[in-house]
Amino acid sequence: MTSKQPVQYYGLKEFADFAKEEGLEYSTRHLSVYKGRGMLPEPTVLIGDKAGWTREQINEWIKQTTNAKEWGEK
Repeated sequence: MTSKQPVQYYGLKEFADFAKEEGLEYSTRHLSVYKGRGMLPEPTVLIGDKAGWTREQINEWIKQTTNAKEWGEK
């Protein structure tokens, strides 16, 4: 019998922490504004008014943001 690992979701604090690890200095407040403007991936889960993303979603956003910064895009 195999057991599935539960899916882990991350909030804005962890999102900011992961971005910081990759050299992107975004505060949770900054990311909250981005979320409100539709500039973050659509959350995978909502618990009340709290959004949750998978690590894969966050990593993809970081990759795209890093690439955009390297090319001088906003």
